[in-house]
Amino acid sequence: MKRPNPHTLSPDFRSREQEKLVRRNRVAVYLNDRELDALNRYYKLLKGVSRTSVCREAIMERVLKGLDENQPTLF
Repeated sequence: MKRPNPHTLSPDFRSREQEKLVRRNRVAVYLNDRELDALNRYYKLLKGVSRTSVCREAIMERVLKGLDENQPTLF
């Protein structure tokens, strides 16, 4: 199925889709001193990148990779 051109979508549809992307859920993670030190060193290398986005991307990459590797098979 061909994806519609985003410029021809109704404003109502676009606002509903944007509403789905709003992050409302909080997750807390505890790290030991060595893990925190490693993260802080990594943030210094990336200069100007949001810490939240780095953590979110790393977590979601790992989750999606795990889901992809563990797909149910038919045979």
